[in-house]
Amino acid sequence: MHDESITRPVGGRAGDYILPPGVVRVWFADLTGLSAHKGAMRALLSEDETERADRFLMERLTDRFILRRGLLRLLLGYCTGRDPAGLVFDYGTHGKPSLSCGPSFNLSDSEDSLAIAVAAEGRIGVDIERLRPIESADGIADRFFHAAERAALQALGPERRDEGFLLAWTRKEAFIKAAGVGLSMPLDRFAVEVTPEAPPALLEIGEELRSDVGGPADWSLFDRRALPGTIAAIAAHGTGWTVETRVIDAGFVG
Repeated sequence: MHDESITRPVGGRAGDYILPPGVVRVWFADLTGLSAHKGAMRALLSEDETERADRFLMERLTDRFILRRGLLRLLLGYCTGRDPAGLVFDYGTHGKPSLSCGPSFNLSDSEDSLAIAVAAEGRIGVDIERLRPIESADGIADRFFHAAERAALQALGPERRDEGFLLAWTRKEAFIKAAGVGLSMPLDRFAVEVTPEAPPALLEIGEELRSDVGGPADWSLFDRRALPGTIAAIAAHGTGWTVETRVIDAGFVG
């Protein structure tokens, strides 16, 4: 049986779990260092989440799911002052979870690297990827990316093209998730900045998408590299946003 309220963990900065307007706070975690807490995280999951975890055929995938969902529930419990195990997620048309009373949140993972973005309100999205060689990058870009992105990637030297591709991928995924219109949004109908030294930005949005998501000036994009060997992109609807980062460690779990 769980209490109706929880105590925020000792340590960290004061106000970490208070969400000011206009701030997206992104929590990063390396799941390999938190595996000892798998049992505690599993205890926080709902029945349907536990069933979903147990459907994975590989134990490491089950463990990752348990840690991801458990940490998400724990963080949202800290932010709301509510019992993490008692949180009930709503699922929209495209399956994106939300809480009816807020806050806004989004989660992404790449193997054992996790990012959870939280804001008091608003449309936000996050995507994280490991920086690595992408053997099929040119083929994926040719098939799915906007013409402006393909041209910019081709203009990069071979030593920078993998990074440029992953910048494009994370920014596009973060935007799609924030827009909330489903992962079926055509990737070639909007363009993001892909040049590594250039500031992250939405460059173009096709006219056929604008009734749902607006134009490029209606969005903000950010990059963060809080975990070694990874890059994350954060998208938020509107302007004037600030992004703050935190790293989850064993003290977070208690």
